[in-house]
Amino acid sequence: MSETTQQDTAGVPAKGRRGDGGVYLVVADETDEFNLALRYAARLARLNRGHVCILHVITIEDFQHWPQIEEKIRTELRAEAERRVLNNARKVHELTGQCPGIYIREGSRADSLVDVINEDMAIRMLILGGGMHPTGPGPLVSHFTGKGLGRLRVPIVVVPGHLDPKKIDAIT
Repeated sequence: MSETTQQDTAGVPAKGRRGDGGVYLVVADETDEFNLALRYAARLARLNRGHVCILHVITIEDFQHWPQIEEKIRTELRAEAERRVLNNARKVHELTGQCPGIYIREGSRADSLVDVINEDMAIRMLILGGGMHPTGPGPLVSHFTGKGLGRLRVPIVVVPGHLDPKKIDAIT
């Protein structure tokens, strides 16, 4: 099948059928909501011929008085982050047939997220899982659907944590 050049709505040539769907970014954690957001992102990327990127942020406490302990903790947290991200990458590969992009950062989750979005211009959408807890939907969802919304250059989609995978499949 040959790739054709099309015009988008602004009259700018757009790529044809392969890989023109952009990047759908999800932020990794160990919650059920993340797994739903990851599934939604993978299904959306597959539908739109895009790709998934996973961001995992390592938060390290300040150990200024014990640099050797800090370095050991940093190494252990990095190894754990890599293990988790690779497990999540397998899930994306099963759903899309593609390996996702991976970002591992240290620092504030919100700041790291904004930095990644501003660095990677292919990112089209941020997809977060919304928790169904009495305390709220989660810190990132609360931040970026409130005062942090102005920091994003892409739309945000919040996947409700009560959806089951079949429902996500049906809507994507």
